[in-house]
Amino acid sequence: MTALRTYFTPVWDPRTWATITYLVLGLPMSIFWFAYVVVMYSVGLSLAIVWVGVPILVLAHWTLRPIGTVERKAINTLLHADVPPVAPLLTPSSDRRVATTERWRRWMQDMWRDGPSWRTLIWIMARIVLGPVSFVLAVVSVVVPFALVTTLAVAVAHVVGIVPVSGDNQAAIEAIDTAAYWIAVGSPVILFTVPMFGWMVRGLAIAHRVFGRWALGPGADQMVQAATERAELAEQQIRIDQELHDSIGHMITMNIIQAGAGAHVFDTDPEFARQALKNIEDRGRAAMGELDRIIAAIRGDQPETRAPLPGIDDIGRLIEESRTAGMDVSYEAEFPQAPAAVGRAAFTVVREALTNAARHAPGATVSVRIAQDADALGIEVLNGKPSVGAQRPHGGGGRGLSGIRDRITLLGGRSSAGPERGGFAVRALLPLQATLSEEVVDESSPWARLREKVSA
Repeated sequence: MTALRTYFTPVWDPRTWATITYLVLGLPMSIFWFAYVVVMYSVGLSLAIVWVGVPILVLAHWTLRPIGTVERKAINTLLHADVPPVAPLLTPSSDRRVATTERWRRWMQDMWRDGPSWRTLIWIMARIVLGPVSFVLAVVSVVVPFALVTTLAVAVAHVVGIVPVSGDNQAAIEAIDTAAYWIAVGSPVILFTVPMFGWMVRGLAIAHRVFGRWALGPGADQMVQAATERAELAEQQIRIDQELHDSIGHMITMNIIQAGAGAHVFDTDPEFARQALKNIEDRGRAAMGELDRIIAAIRGDQPETRAPLPGIDDIGRLIEESRTAGMDVSYEAEFPQAPAAVGRAAFTVVREALTNAARHAPGATVSVRIAQDADALGIEVLNGKPSVGAQRPHGGGGRGLSGIRDRITLLGGRSSAGPERGGFAVRALLPLQATLSEEVVDESSPWARLREKVSA
């Protein structure tokens, strides 16, 4: 029953009648566009020798884009082709830094090389053939089923006596009776023939949609460019998210911790409370500076107007800020000169590890160790169990540790993060050279297992 209903669906489906409308309107549209293009290009080419035809040719080719837009809207509205729009051509006034003559020369060059314009021209040339054929088939798909159904209805009405035939010619009456009888007997065949024309219309719609997506939509190069732009935008959004999470999130966490500590000793140690408020103010101003830097990056300000990104030399300041916020942090560092990218990654690892300890293990002792491990920079941040009764600032979303892993992997390093001896351990190994050696020089090194992952 489902198959039977599916077979007869084109008869009453609105999409079938929308397609018929498109195919019928396609004949006058195709004739109009074809006549316009042929006349404009013929006149332009014939008069090009005296330069009068050059503006006509330019106008004819320039109008192919608007024609493509009209055709694209028609095929999307009536055939639901979902043809995406094409990227607009740059106007001659798009780049004021270039001389006027050069801008116009580039615009003319881009216009004549414009793929969507030439594909629209191919669409117009093909439509002058497809238009009449599709028009005839669309009319046939309406007239023939209507004639069949009407004939069947009259024949059945005659057989049952609703539409009698009168006259003196008995032979003609018998011929009509016989024809009506056999038409009524063959009614299943006639009824099953009617949807065939609907399916024919659907086939024409599919052909037009496939051809229209190629001729009226963006080309492969534009689709690749659009995909690249989307990827770059997504990458920028991820980078901004990481910057906000790493820098602003760390400062807010430290402020929450210090605010809680200040409120706890507000009556017993007012001097500490005042210093806590002062630290919160300073850190808030620093957070605003970081936010300004991120916004400047979004706006595309010149690099010289931006504040430098924190590196490995700023880790000591980060440790002092954490201690000022009330964290118990021990710091041991012996590291060589590191590339800027490695230094920024090291700062990010330590900052996120301290933030993670402040969120999930408030009051715990934290130890930070940075040292050279053969051809790499090793980072280790360990925290113990949280203090009894300590209140966590908030749960956090766990994105920071995954961000650490992604950044270190991009630099060719390795990292690990997980529970250890009742606390939590974050370790990272960043290569100081092009690649990370697989050889484990010191088995007692806390980063030896990270190298084992490389050699596995």
